[in-house]
Amino acid sequence: MKQFFPGPLSENARGFVRRLGYGEHRGHEGQLSYTLRVTGELFPRYHAYIEDHGGGIQVNLHVDQKAASYHGTSAHAGEYEGPLVEAEMNRIAQFVQNLKSEHKPVSPPPSTKSPKGFWG
Repeated sequence: MKQFFPGPLSENARGFVRRLGYGEHRGHEGQLSYTLRVTGELFPRYHAYIEDHGGGIQVNLHVDQKAASYHGTSAHAGEYEGPLVEAEMNRIAQFVQNLKSEHKPVSPPPSTKSPKGFWG
């Protein structure tokens, strides 16, 4: 499942995904991605490719149900849709909303008192 989250965001892709609890994962050919365990076991795990894109962040997420079955291949039982993937993408979207609201300038409440000088 792919989703783009428009910016501006206060985090780059790496910082963003690490704050969500993901760890770096070097795949075949050294490609960098990020994983997060669904349970205490190694599998299933969320597997995400994250990149900075036009001021926002592009997230490509799936769930690895098990490790690659054949030596020398990257074939695995991955789910690209379904309740687990949707729930995690919703969690990521909520995190983005929180991240954006953290950095909105806060205006002071309107004053009902008339301004007075130092001695007033």
